[in-house]
Amino acid sequence: MFKMNICNFEIHNNCGFYSSSDDVAIKKIDRRSASDVLFVEEKLTYSKLLFVIEGVVKIKINKLDVQVISAGSIGLVPCNSYFIGSIEPGTLVLSVAFSEKEPFCSCYSLVNLMHDTYSHEDDFEQRQSQALPIHHRLKSFVQSALDAIDDGIPCSGYFATKRQELFFLLINYYSREDLARFFHPLFCFNRKFEEMVMTNYDSVTDVKHFAALAHMPVTTFQRKFKKHFKTSVKQWLLDRKAERMLSDIKNTNRSITDLSQRYGFSSVSYFSNFCKHYFGKTPTELRAEGNTD
Repeated sequence: MFKMNICNFEIHNNCGFYSSSDDVAIKKIDRRSASDVLFVEEKLTYSKLLFVIEGVVKIKINKLDVQVISAGSIGLVPCNSYFIGSIEPGTLVLSVAFSEKEPFCSCYSLVNLMHDTYSHEDDFEQRQSQALPIHHRLKSFVQSALDAIDDGIPCSGYFATKRQELFFLLINYYSREDLARFFHPLFCFNRKFEEMVMTNYDSVTDVKHFAALAHMPVTTFQRKFKKHFKTSVKQWLLDRKAERMLSDIKNTNRSITDLSQRYGFSSVSYFSNFCKHYFGKTPTELRAEGNTD
């Protein structure tokens, strides 16, 4: 592949987003010139999407059966899983790391997608993902990411933006049913427990309230919750609150003062500081951004 020279490299070198190849969210695994099989074994603390562009990848997650992902397909490796993979000679893979907080857009997230699975009668109880075909509209994303890697662009911010682009493309070019079936293993849930959480999370006041609804001691509820949602109750509730806040900021005409009161902040200043910390922008900047979407 033809490599382009990077101009103004000193700007990247002095930037806070400058990263080594080990730190970026999107990586390339190129075994097209290899003569042997590459074996990978790791305990993941994040999830991965594997775009198999050429060749074949075999993955085994925990104690599930081996899954073969062929060229032209996307495989999923869920977070907190024990992952063993083999990458055949002649294979080219683009790997994208992400967390369950990754939104498809400002109005729809993986959690929304999980909630929507309850309205379908399809059997989502399997714990193994069904590979997705790479839609032809995603091929330009794949190629541009590969080009950036080959050219040596060292910007973690750029690759985080590319990941946002990917999730936006996913929600636009795949049905929710296909995405739900694909991402379902991220949540590996006991349906009744998860249904209780998704039905009540926007009305509970704290962890004790949540545990009481589940008829469990607080410590048992926290342990079960973390096992299924891969994070603490407190952090998960905060993430959902932040999602609702962001949607209201971008998609309603409520004043910033009204929203700060609605979400329990003692002042607009505290509300603004929260948004700045959580989203990297003030409520006013987020609203202006929403108006241009």
